[in-house]
This record gives sequence, C-alpha cells and structure tokens, in this order.
Amino acid sequence: MTLSNNIPLTKDAVRALDIDIVPGVRQRLIDELDRREVLSNQREHFLSDITGRALQTVARWIDEEKPGLPDLKSLAIVCLQFDMDANWILGLTSNRLPFPKQQLSAHVQEQLYGREMPAFDWIGHLLAQTAPFSGTNQVGVMKGDDMVPLIHDGAPFFFDGTVNEVEVNGIYVLEYQGKRLVRHIEIIVGEGLLLRCENQRYNPTLVKISKAMLTLKILGRIKAAINVNRF
Repeated sequence: MTLSNNIPLTKDAVRALDIDIVPGVRQRLIDELDRREVLSNQREHFLSDITGRALQTVARWIDEEKPGLPDLKSLAIVCLQFDMDANWILGLTSNRLPFPKQQLSAHVQEQLYGREMPAFDWIGHLLAQTAPFSGTNQVGVMKGDDMVPLIHDGAPFFFDGTVNEVEVNGIYVLEYQGKRLVRHIEIIVGEGLLLRCENQRYNPTLVKISKAMLTLKILGRIKAAINVNRF
C-alpha cells in the first residue's frame, strides 16, 4: 500500500518521532497547578476535585518516578477546567493558548454554559491567529505611517529573520541609508529593487542593482501584522 501525499511521515519516521508526552504532560500539569498556587501536598486532591477521578488515578499523572497519562476523557476535562488547548499539554505546540470556547460542540457547550453563549475570548482568539507566526519568527513594531493602511503606526508585526535576500516580491524589514524601514520590495528585472510604501503620500525608491548589495540590508520578510482600528 502506498501512502497518500497528505500523510507527512513514513512508518519509520513515525517510530522515531520524539514528542514530549512523557514526562512532558506531568510537568505541564504541575505548571498549571503552580499557576493556581496549589500547594504540592494538595495537588492530588485538587486534580481529583476538578476531574471527578479517584485520588489514586490522578496521583499517577504527576508521579515523579513513573508518571502515567490521563485517559482521553480525563485529559479533555483537564483542558476544559484549566482553559488550555490540548495541543500544548500534549507537547505538540510550544505556546500555551486558551481553550477555543467558541469552537465547542453544541452538546458540550450546553453542559458547560447552559443555553448561554460563553463570553467571547477575544484575547484567546487573537493569540490563536498569531500562534503560527510567534514560534520561529521575530516581532517588530511599526514606526510611522509609511505602510498605512496595511500596517498602522505602532502595530506589532511578525517577520522571518532567516530571509536575508529578496528572491520574491513581498513586504520586508530592511536597513537602508542608516534607517530601519518596512517596505514593499518589487524586483525590477535588469534595474534593481523598487522600495514602495503603502501610503500613497510617499514616492517609491528604486535601488539600482549595482548599489543594492552595498546600501540595502534585508532583515526579514513580514508574515503578519496586528492592527487596532480606532473609530
């Protein structure tokens, strides 16, 4: 049997896959308990209270020498009670995100909140959207109105700092003539690089091929920005 192309790992690669589940789940559970200032001698009682599981069962989850894993239903309850995304406690993601309450199934939502919708967790929603960019990317802050309305003055943006040359048109962070700038960069074949602002008040600048390597330094390519619109 041949695996389809949308399966990323082979059988051998899966066998060698290293995910920090044990003892990672134990440590992340303890971190959650510490965040709530649960004393070490009360951890089992606290976990038992919030999950409905026996003391002996929850004690295995945080055992120092031979930690055991919660069953799937217990893990789901822990995520709901601690308001955290399951991917994080499983060691699949590096950033702890809130549980996506707005994505709950109608059946689970009614049990948790009755027929009322939970308050919209806008911070969690924002974090979830930016999570793909906050791992290996760097964060900068836009200064000035050069890129308005695409990127506002004071808006944080995420950029890939491993991109240090212009191979495709895009929006880059760069240093030019002693200044750090954010610009659209367009490759003009046979001429050079066109640096363009989003704000139409400012004229574009063409950097000739002969000078581009000497006067222009690419710091990264921008992947996303967070704007706050005030009305």
